[in-house]
Amino acid sequence: MIWIAGLRRSVFKGPLAPLCVGVIDEVHDYAGVGISWRELIQAPFAGHFNILICTEAKIRNALLLKRLSHDTFISPAANFRLSDRRLERGKGYPESIFDQLRCLAELSVGRRLDIDAHVSVGAENERLAAELLPQEGAYIGFAPGSAGASKRWPLARFIQLAKQVGSLGSRPVFFLGPEESSMQSDIAAGVPNALFPEQNLVGGPLLSIALARRLSVGVANDAGGGHILAAGGRPLVSLFGHTSEHKFKPPYGTRVAISSREYGGTNISLIPVDRVFQEIRILGGFQRG
Repeated sequence: MIWIAGLRRSVFKGPLAPLCVGVIDEVHDYAGVGISWRELIQAPFAGHFNILICTEAKIRNALLLKRLSHDTFISPAANFRLSDRRLERGKGYPESIFDQLRCLAELSVGRRLDIDAHVSVGAENERLAAELLPQEGAYIGFAPGSAGASKRWPLARFIQLAKQVGSLGSRPVFFLGPEESSMQSDIAAGVPNALFPEQNLVGGPLLSIALARRLSVGVANDAGGGHILAAGGRPLVSLFGHTSEHKFKPPYGTRVAISSREYGGTNISLIPVDRVFQEIRILGGFQRG
């Protein structure tokens, strides 16, 4: 499999590279494909593809990518009118990105695919996770980061929530990526018993997933950290502001999405702490009190 990112650096060539081993053979970023009408004169990417899948629904992208040498072209653009294979009559294109990718893959192979969402993290990461979080199920995880500030539930709310989970007999565990490392001092000051098992380790996403498997419940913004927690397969509370809770639904485990729209707007700060705490208690099977 070859993955091509036309305009940007692909996360599959960066932080998520360990997840691609044995799945994606080549990753090309900044490939200059699907960007300019000049590509109609000269395709910027050489090579022939048995099956070429355009994941975006924009007509321009589909027309430009179709210029690449291929046997079969799959695209959702213009309701699949540019695609060599189309959806069955009466079947709509899914809203969630995961289901969209599965739909395109099924069209490419011509059959229904049973997806195994389990991620193999390796024995060493499992061993290290058990050492860092020895009591499986005694922890509640928090991923407070996001690349976009508008997608972040206020850090003060995460801290308040982390203080409350002590009443459930659980210990808070924070998952902080490189862009969120500055949050650690504020979290540690507000929640003295908080754990930061990933910090000072070069474990990458596979260790994070191994750690997430040892949680009782996770809480995360609509961001990459949330998908890492979800990949652990444990119940997850996902927080949404202006983004769609349906479009970005993770395919793993039990998930409850809380949208600020339930509280009258698209600002994620509208979501109250009490509502999130209630969902933690339900998903984690904690006794009501």
